[in-house]
Amino acid sequence: MNLLAHQYLSFQIPDIQLGNLYGEIVRARDYLNYAEGIQKGILLHREIDSFTDSHEVVKRSTRLFHKNQGKYSPVIVDVLYDYFLIKNWDTYSDIPFENFVTDCYQLFEENLDEFPESLRYMMQYLLEYDWFRTYQTHEGIHQTLKGMSKRTKFENNMGEAVNELIKFEEELNEHFNLFFPDLIIHCKDFLKDIYNFIDLKNTNK
Repeated sequence: MNLLAHQYLSFQIPDIQLGNLYGEIVRARDYLNYAEGIQKGILLHREIDSFTDSHEVVKRSTRLFHKNQGKYSPVIVDVLYDYFLIKNWDTYSDIPFENFVTDCYQLFEENLDEFPESLRYMMQYLLEYDWFRTYQTHEGIHQTLKGMSKRTKFENNMGEAVNELIKFEEELNEHFNLFFPDLIIHCKDFLKDIYNFIDLKNTNK
């Protein structure tokens, strides 16, 4: 899952939201260098990635891209699932998408100076180019994947994956709606186990 979904699955708990961001850059046992709430957000980030990568429905989505995208197929699906989260937002959230994005951006801005340099750099770009709203359209997805393709070490055509999105959109949307409820339940159970939450205040219906 990509940045937007990671924030959604943090259930509006600020420490978890921030830790989920740190999960983009913190490796191995380095997570122990951070405050407890941040640690738990990092662990949730890893749990989301692990659960997603092993889910059979997600594997079905990635297979749709293997012919043209090869090893980059899982990365592409991560981005596209943010697109489908927005597309189905009212199914999964009682909070309007615009309100959710505004709250996330405010949290990021308030903590920007405390982020490690590499994360701060990423968040500055996210805020400047409004990544979350960019994920709403085919053109936005195209630009996102094109930008990612330029940052990879090897030659690729990730920017053209929007063609497969258009071709397989109905099938991918079905995959997302089969998978995402499983991921929500998994994340809630994980946080209840490690964070002692009985009733997570949630974006979920």
